[in-house]
Amino acid sequence: MIVGGYKDNQGFLGYVDLLGTTYSASTIATGYGSMIAIPLLRKAVEGHETTMTEEEGKALLIECMKVLFYRDARSLNKFQIATVTAQGVSISESIEAQTEWSFADKIRGYGAQTQ
Repeated sequence: MIVGGYKDNQGFLGYVDLLGTTYSASTIATGYGSMIAIPLLRKAVEGHETTMTEEEGKALLIECMKVLFYRDARSLNKFQIATVTAQGVSISESIEAQTEWSFADKIRGYGAQTQ
């Protein structure tokens, strides 16, 4: 479970699993996101934790979700973003990652497409 909070003008992002393992970091993901999205998040966030704007953060999350969608055939391209500030918590309406599949018909060498 990912836990976000805000206290004394300081944001908090933490993780806890079913065994009680906990840690905090500037970038956290679970499941498949911990393998695919964390490198993208770290590259963009580390060193910029205090200067990244909310809009930049949302754009980064949307890009990560799009990358995850392209790589997991069982997933949906719809998600929500929770934002935690000193004023409280807000959860976005459903967001649909815009995708482009026109390149797929040019892929050769997989499955039945050998020529």
